[in-house]
Amino acid sequence: MRVADAGGLIPGQWGSEGADASTAVQNGESTLTQVASRLGIPLEDLVNANPQIANPNGLTAGMEVRIPLSAQGGRAAGSVESDAPDPNIATSKRMENSLEAAAMRTLLSSPMDTSSGSVSHAHFSALGSGGITQEPPVADPLRGEGYSPQLKKELTETLNALYQRPEFKALSQDEKSALLQSLAGNPPVTPEKISKMFDLINSATSLSPANHKLVMEAFKAGHANPAYAASLKKLIEDPEFKSLTNAEKTAVLSQVKNYPDAKTIGNIERMLRKDWFQTQSLGDKQRSLKTIAAFSHNQKGDRKIIDNTLDKLLDPKSDFDLEWKKYDKRDRPYGEADNDTLYLNKGIIRAGNDPIIENKTTNHLALNTVGHEINHLVNDDKVGDTFDYFNAEYRAWYVGFKAEHGRPPSNQEAMEQRIRWQFDPESAYGATSAGALKHPSQAQKLFDFLGKMTGLKVDAHNWRDVVYKSDPATWPTKASTPAAPPAGNDDNR
Repeated sequence: MRVADAGGLIPGQWGSEGADASTAVQNGESTLTQVASRLGIPLEDLVNANPQIANPNGLTAGMEVRIPLSAQGGRAAGSVESDAPDPNIATSKRMENSLEAAAMRTLLSSPMDTSSGSVSHAHFSALGSGGITQEPPVADPLRGEGYSPQLKKELTETLNALYQRPEFKALSQDEKSALLQSLAGNPPVTPEKISKMFDLINSATSLSPANHKLVMEAFKAGHANPAYAASLKKLIEDPEFKSLTNAEKTAVLSQVKNYPDAKTIGNIERMLRKDWFQTQSLGDKQRSLKTIAAFSHNQKGDRKIIDNTLDKLLDPKSDFDLEWKKYDKRDRPYGEADNDTLYLNKGIIRAGNDPIIENKTTNHLALNTVGHEINHLVNDDKVGDTFDYFNAEYRAWYVGFKAEHGRPPSNQEAMEQRIRWQFDPESAYGATSAGALKHPSQAQKLFDFLGKMTGLKVDAHNWRDVVYKSDPATWPTKASTPAAPPAGNDDNR
């Protein structure tokens, strides 16, 4: 049995594994200085990596900014290692002495908007599309926007007390700065947040410097949430995580940072125990990590379907596997299900430790196809010239749609995005639908299905007109009405 989510075959080349990382200019940023401050990298490196930006002080929101290799864990292009003294070291040492005070001034003494007297979300927007949402912090710690006088006073007192604690003084300068920004950007600073923060730092001491830095960045990305910090600590202390290579740990921590919530961490931790994950190449591990993280983190999707799907794939007792498959240019489905295995197209999701580069195609695979194909495996669907197989394909599509969008499709969406495709002789499903239409009993079930969707009387003489020519605006059922659920398991339970 082989059941594919073709969804329309995918033209062209997807995935450039050697592509440089980049970031989008966020609302409120207009200069490379501000972008460098957000990323925590030297301004000079960022300027050198972006020669295409003629005016570094005239950025607009959404503009792409390249991140230098040195900030991605490697040396900048053209650099060489040298034992010669660095003329900037003396300056750096002097800067270290004032870093702590500067961090406090930056966080707590910046001009602020006190018009509302409360924390504002106005300067932030949810990043990404297709449901891969990054929750914004409650205030901008680098600009001071959104802090009321009372909140600023409370933050100052709390962080000053934290600053005097011996365990805080023992941290590196980078750790101090990162933690101050994380806590100040996500008030209130509670004892639980501080306690979980120190627990996390203690667990990360055995990691490489680069991975330790990723943990600090993840804590910030998780908005100092104590439950998230506790889940991250649990992951770091997991024997399966400890057994990974350094590069594999980097891959895991990168996606924990890219898709920051406790549930996502838990699903990644479960995946580390699966045989199919352990035997994958590093590149396929990176694909699996970012895909499962994005699917788990989809805040717009149907949570029941998402959780059921992940249980079916990640539960210790599950026999389902995940494999990444290379397809040729003529046959490029998003994925397929066969012999208890979910196959996904490795040409769509590139390897690497960046988040998924979001577009219609990558979002469909990560947020939709996973649920779609697991539905085929759960129902043990068999390809055949029958209405049951027609319904199975519609059902899997319906489940994937809800997993991605968090709602059932409308009658019009179901017809235009799926049913026409299943009847299309040029599609992967056209031959089986044509076969079913040759059998009167199977054909009548198809006509009844179309009639239920449109409210029209459908028979052997007009079904083509109903599918390809009828105007949804004139359907008795109304085009915007949610499409009827398919028969069978429609939530991957």
